[in-house]
Formats: sequence, C-alpha cells, structure tokens
Amino acid sequence: MMGIDEKEREQAILDVTAELLLRHGYNKLTMSDVADAVGLNRRLVYLLFPSKDALIKALLLRELNIYAEVWNRYLDNDPLGGTVASVYRGLLAALKQLPLMAAMYTRDEQTFGKYLSRPSSFFVSWPPDPGPTREYLQAMQEIGVVRQDMNASAMAFILDALTPSILAALSSRRSASPNDSNRPNQPSFDELVETVAELCESLLTPEAGANLEAGKAMMRRKIEEVQAQFPERSTNDN
Repeated sequence: MMGIDEKEREQAILDVTAELLLRHGYNKLTMSDVADAVGLNRRLVYLLFPSKDALIKALLLRELNIYAEVWNRYLDNDPLGGTVASVYRGLLAALKQLPLMAAMYTRDEQTFGKYLSRPSSFFVSWPPDPGPTREYLQAMQEIGVVRQDMNASAMAFILDALTPSILAALSSRRSASPNDSNRPNQPSFDELVETVAELCESLLTPEAGANLEAGKAMMRRKIEEVQAQFPERSTNDN
C-alpha cells in the first residue's frame, strides 16, 4: 500500500502528464518529459507507472472520476436537475471545465494520436456505444421525466450527433490563436448548449411537468454505474 508521500507523488505525476498531453499530444510525450516536469528521476516515475500507456490510462481513469464528481455537483445545485435538459447542460458544463475530458469525448487526434489505435487503449471500451442514450431516454419515460409519445430512438440519435460537434467547436476555440477571427455569426459554445437544452425542455418535458426527484435519482445511479465500470485502478495496471 502506498504511503501518503507516494500518493501525492502519483497525483503530481498525473497533473503534469495532463498538462503535457494537452500541450504536446501523446505522440511527442515521453516519460523523461514527465519526470523532468515533476522534478523526479525517471526511474521513480517508472516505479509507479511501468509504461507510458499505463500512465495515460491511469490519467484518463482519474479524469473520468473527476468528471463524474463535477457533473454530480451540477446535478445537486440545479433547481431543475433531473430533466433531460438539465442533464445535457450539466454534461457540457462539466466538459467545458475539463479540457482533457472534452478531448476524450471527441477522441481528439491532436491530443491522443497513436494511443487511439493501441489495442490496450482506454478507448477500446470507452465511450460506450450510442445505445445507452436511447436506453436512458426510455428509462426517463418510464419514471415520468420524458413525454410518453417521444421517439426515444430518434432523439437519442440527434443528441449523440450534436454533442461531438458542439465539443469540437469548444476545442477549436481553445486551440485558436489570438489572431484568428471567428465568423461574426458563429454562435458561442454556451449559446449552442443552451439552445439544445431549450429544445430538450420544450420537446421532452411532459405537460404536467417532470418528476425531478426521480430524474435526479436516475442520474445518480447512472453516474455510479460509470464509476463502477471504470474504477480508479492500481497504477501498476497495464
């Protein structure tokens, strides 16, 4: 079992790796770069993370758990938390705070490069197929959060298609140079999110109103399921 100092060292290594990964990308990242940035001998880094891929996997698992915590807090603080619109707002608001998580959602090649095609990559099992969105909407229908006459398959297809495009727009803004001029009619990330959320609110909410507490309970279960599927594993895992 790791001592406190070793645990802090592990977190410092992961923090530095996140910064370097976003700045330089997987292809250019080396274990020596990480060791130098954190001020450690490279052998100490290898004691905690036996390979670059093991380091990246540990980082992405940590990022997924941070994302779940941020999303959970948003759910608790939103008066309308539990509706599909709130879930959509919360998902994208959390991703706006977490650039590495946004890169994960879009499988950003500039960030992850060759890692995306690694047979043992984290992305082999994440994100899951689009099916869960349909299942989630159907479950929300059953508990009275979504209109019974809504076509869950069609709405799931639309949401799954829109989300990566909105995240790509966010990513392009982050990577744009100060001299780049945005098109004057191009909506902001926040405007895109709010517009889609309003569409969800008007199209999906039952006339009698949504069962917010049931919706919140559903989302908490979903978050717990994700965390159980991708627990923060030992850093010695390959």
